[in-house]
Amino acid sequence: MIGVMLMSFLQTRGLSVVWSLSFDAYYNIIDTGRLQVIMRTLQVAALVTIICFVVGFPFALWLAKRARSEMVKQFVWMCLTVPFFLDPSARTLVWRAVLGTTGVINSALIKLGIVSEPLTWLLFSDFSILFGMVPFYFPNMVWPIYLALILIDDDLLGASKDLGATPFQTLRTVILPLAVPGIVAGFIFTFVPVLGDNVVTRLLGGGKQEYIADSVMSLVTTMNYTGAAAFATIVLGLSLLFVGAFGLLNRSRTRPAGETT
Repeated sequence: MIGVMLMSFLQTRGLSVVWSLSFDAYYNIIDTGRLQVIMRTLQVAALVTIICFVVGFPFALWLAKRARSEMVKQFVWMCLTVPFFLDPSARTLVWRAVLGTTGVINSALIKLGIVSEPLTWLLFSDFSILFGMVPFYFPNMVWPIYLALILIDDDLLGASKDLGATPFQTLRTVILPLAVPGIVAGFIFTFVPVLGDNVVTRLLGGGKQEYIADSVMSLVTTMNYTGAAAFATIVLGLSLLFVGAFGLLNRSRTRPAGETT
């Protein structure tokens, strides 16, 4: 990573790298309008992370505290784990058969008479990218939250109920504060990988929008290594800022009472 950062501050002359410090690679990102690529990627990463949390937290809570059958738990974990043994491209290509104009969804909608012609926006669009990324990174959110929730003693939940707290009050005052470390880890494990994803965006986006990983790949292909290194350094910096911010949040929430900063 240090080597990549150093490369981003070098110059290029033709296809050769000049060993002279410069900010040209970063200026080129601004001049070529690639700041929009960074902002678009951040927006998608934030949306995917939020959706995964909204869906993943209740799912992890059910799995940790409501699912009593060990067979059910093992089956769920198998469903969350097995896809990671498959090639990412193969996992993503499956959605083409589901979202395409002749796919399962369009065929069902036409057969039911809901639409008269296939919905073209289901594939090769921002929707298809979000739709493909959410199940792709859903386990990244569920795993750490589940591990945090399963460590919460059931006696605490019982005590909260005995003291007259409603289920929502127990969730807000007991479960959520104790689950903060898992939530923080879930956000990090989801947001950071999405920043560098180029499988879903390439296969389901149809190349209509460019994202950070696409820019890095195109720069590497054209042998603009300093430009690719600058993009990679920006991603690294954003990731460190994100991890640092959530680390401080986690530390502030878990600091013992009376401890000063």
